[in-house]
Amino acid sequence: MVHLWPIALDQPPSVVAALHAVLDPAERRRAAAHGDAVLSRRFVVARGVARAVLGAYLHRPAASLRWSTGRWGKPALADAAALCFNLSHTADVAVLAVSGGRPVGVDIERRRPGLSAVAFAARYFPPAEGDHVRTGGHDAFLRLWTRKEAWVKAAGDRVGRGLALPVAGAGPVLPVRDPTGRIPGSWLLHDLPAPPGHAACVALAGTRPVRPVWPATTVSGRPFAHLNIPDRCFFHVAEPFCRT
Repeated sequence: MVHLWPIALDQPPSVVAALHAVLDPAERRRAAAHGDAVLSRRFVVARGVARAVLGAYLHRPAASLRWSTGRWGKPALADAAALCFNLSHTADVAVLAVSGGRPVGVDIERRRPGLSAVAFAARYFPPAEGDHVRTGGHDAFLRLWTRKEAWVKAAGDRVGRGLALPVAGAGPVLPVRDPTGRIPGSWLLHDLPAPPGHAACVALAGTRPVRPVWPATTVSGRPFAHLNIPDRCFFHVAEPFCRT
């Protein structure tokens, strides 16, 4: 089972302030380094809500969590490595994936009007995938891109290495291996529902079947109320993700 938390990133100042308070100094510096105030606030919300959710799993205060990073920058919990997670965001929405003990990666992307998907795929993707994007357009490109990104993030590898990974297939569930062996092992890709104009995918180590669960649709008792995180952080973006 993998838990997926969709997060609405545009929040009122009171929520942003409450979430900023649980960040560590390095996260606050990263937030301040954004040249755009909107991007800064969205970063704060994404990281703050991730801390709140992960802290709830561990029964610990959000501010007490400490991060470590892998060779290529993948974050992990420094003192709770068994709780695997990954975070992805695009524009005003993010998705947090949580998987106990199974390396996980998630990606969500929004359609980019200025990107030439056909030209990009022809240059960087395997030839068969370039042809697929030529016939399927931007939707096909987003589906392939999120699969590649989620896989590389799950493996903790370099993002650039994912471009050549073969991920074409009918889906929504696709077992994959890297034919070059640079990313070892077997992996499972699971396409996710997403809002219009978006695509999303979660990847997990191994090929054991997985059931995506969206706790935000059933969360009860307002477990994050003590952090002044209103239900709207989850609920008003949850429905497009959870449809079947």
